[in-house]
Amino acid sequence: MPDTKSIAIACMSGSLKGVFAHGVLYGFEEEGFKADAYACCSSSTVPTTYAAIGEIRNQGFGNWNDSDDILSKPGTSMSDVVLHGIELYSPRVIEKLQDKDTSRLMIVCSYVNNAEAAKLTRGSSAVTLGRKLIIQGARHISEWRDKNLELHVFDTQSEIEDLKLNTDNYKEVVYATTRMLHGWHIPATINGKPYIDGSYTCLIPVIPLAERGYKNIIAIATEPGDIYEDFFSNKPIGKHVNESNVYWIKPDEDLKNLGVDFMKATKEGFERVFQYGIDKGKLFLSSQTNFLL
Repeated sequence: MPDTKSIAIACMSGSLKGVFAHGVLYGFEEEGFKADAYACCSSSTVPTTYAAIGEIRNQGFGNWNDSDDILSKPGTSMSDVVLHGIELYSPRVIEKLQDKDTSRLMIVCSYVNNAEAAKLTRGSSAVTLGRKLIIQGARHISEWRDKNLELHVFDTQSEIEDLKLNTDNYKEVVYATTRMLHGWHIPATINGKPYIDGSYTCLIPVIPLAERGYKNIIAIATEPGDIYEDFFSNKPIGKHVNESNVYWIKPDEDLKNLGVDFMKATKEGFERVFQYGIDKGKLFLSSQTNFLL
């Protein structure tokens, strides 16, 4: 169990809005701050893993700008955007994943626990199901999720071998956690088992960190206002989870107002939101010296 003074960071999903989390983490690293553990979901995963190895300033910003160019080509989807980023950035993370200086890393994914549901997540039926789940999520109807999905936390320190995040499954896990059914046309598997986006079962892995004993959790959100446990939940995560304190960093307004929406953004918007995240991260550090010492 981690020491009560240890600090963990949880990063939220958000498709292209993940550039905000990237900016916050970049600002942290510029100030020399590195957490004991990092947990992430969906589009925040690549920058979070770079933060865990202590090299987010080396990751670069190009992948976000590449996304608009990739999506403008006929026949492409967010699958192509994510796979491009994985191929570009995963080699360095894989190289350093098991180094002693790398922080503990957790990535949440949604396991599809039966063959019938898994079939629906593949091919043309996946888009139909994905759109249906968006409607159900807005209405907080979780029946399909409750019946067919399980939250799995892939963790570099997991004692469960199938859930241990390692150099062999890293790429599969990173892709699987991003796969929203309505916008990703390529299915995701980890060790041959079907998975979809972590957001369906966990929007931001604050609770998994609290369950693992981290007493101070910095939660980086990609939306303003209340942040909920998962895609279907109407239960917001507050400032305390069990015995853990949660310190939120959120944008003050919807990032689409700054030029970055879930699946559409301008290059100027990416740059604006990235810098906004950097500023938010540095402001947070300057105001929270009580537990960072």
